[in-house]
Amino acid sequence: MNLLNVECEMKIVCGTDFSVHSAYAAKVAAALAAKCDVPIKLVHAVAPAQVEFLSEPHVNYLREKLRRKLVAEGNRLRTMGADVVEKLVLGKPHEVLANSAQHFKANLIIVSTIGQIAPSRWLVGSVAERTAQNATVPTLVVRDHDCLLEWAKGKRALNVVIGYDFSESADAALRWVLTLTEIGPCNLTVIYLSWPPSETWRLGIGDSMSNGANSPEVHTLLERDLKDRCREILGKTKARLNVVSGWGSKETHLIELAKASKADLIVVGTNQRIGLSRFWLGSVSRGILHHAPMNVACVPITVESLKPNIGIPAFKRVLVPTDFSQLGNKAVAFAYGTVRRGGEVSLIHVISPVGGFKPEAKGADESLAKWKQGLSAKLQALVPKAATVRGVQSRIEIVEHQHPAAAICQSAERSGADLICIGSRGKSTLKKKLIGSVTEAVMRRSNRPVLVIRN
Repeated sequence: MNLLNVECEMKIVCGTDFSVHSAYAAKVAAALAAKCDVPIKLVHAVAPAQVEFLSEPHVNYLREKLRRKLVAEGNRLRTMGADVVEKLVLGKPHEVLANSAQHFKANLIIVSTIGQIAPSRWLVGSVAERTAQNATVPTLVVRDHDCLLEWAKGKRALNVVIGYDFSESADAALRWVLTLTEIGPCNLTVIYLSWPPSETWRLGIGDSMSNGANSPEVHTLLERDLKDRCREILGKTKARLNVVSGWGSKETHLIELAKASKADLIVVGTNQRIGLSRFWLGSVSRGILHHAPMNVACVPITVESLKPNIGIPAFKRVLVPTDFSQLGNKAVAFAYGTVRRGGEVSLIHVISPVGGFKPEAKGADESLAKWKQGLSAKLQALVPKAATVRGVQSRIEIVEHQHPAAAICQSAERSGADLICIGSRGKSTLKKKLIGSVTEAVMRRSNRPVLVIRN
């Protein structure tokens, strides 16, 4: 059994500075190593500044002193049943740990932190923060060792909260959590923190600015998407899903929700921003590491073993817009050809707001309604007869919007489309620059796969 990939041997790198806190982290590493029957590389890094001005005799004395302490710590972990290799290295601690994990082909780094960080270290961060920022494997930061030890020994379940945002790094974090369930029982809670204005624009539904919360319809769609993604990644593994709307820093909300859930561990993905980009763009994972009172695991998207296996796509929901042109209708046929049996195709047609009718005109509402009914009937007529035989459902929608590309993207989000199928007339480069292209705009704006049908 291992923490990341059942097909490769798991190894752990544990950093120690011989403090009480690092001793607790090492104890957790030993318990996991003994449980999974894997080795530990116990690493102590000597910062260059510590020996820069020492004479050679003093350096040799310091090296021997640290070596003895490292061996003593290794022997302590061996009494717990762990296979330990000690390593004394000259270098910056976070770089040493990241490099050691790479050279040792480790799957996990375990470090400790005392929790609050002195203001003078805010700009550079703690060793734990900087290790998580640089490592290409998950970093487990130990703050409460007791719960991890009891879990590793099979005495209790581990309460795990996963911060999720539909990003690649969040997917990596969610997959990594599956490996925790292989070690021992876990109570999983997946939390999606949404910002109402962003969700309102993305889905094109309502206005949540007045009360600061998502509308019930938006909330339902977010729950659907989170449920679908968790089912895709976690499979049959049970998890409690929680969609929360809020304003302000996401890390603060996530920490408070983790406290309310009595979490032992928060798991977050990290994009590993470097340099000043961390400060301009912010980092939820860094904020969690800095402020969370419980254990934290940061999972980078660069972990090769966490990448999903790419199989043959089977599209469950396909969105196809048409302007009733020959090419637009051709795209409809392709859309039904791509969807799997029992799937759903959403056919949409975008019109200008109020359909060009003057609101003050007598009978305008009735005329607009009849016009929309006629457009819906035209869409329905495009549904292939074979769709019923294949059990494919059809969803008809007439959308009022000033910008067709935005309307198509929003509709794709609402329907949870796996694919957008759209026609393109193949305008020349000059003409596209002058008048633009709905197809091009959809491809640029949407993060969903787009199948372009040429004439």
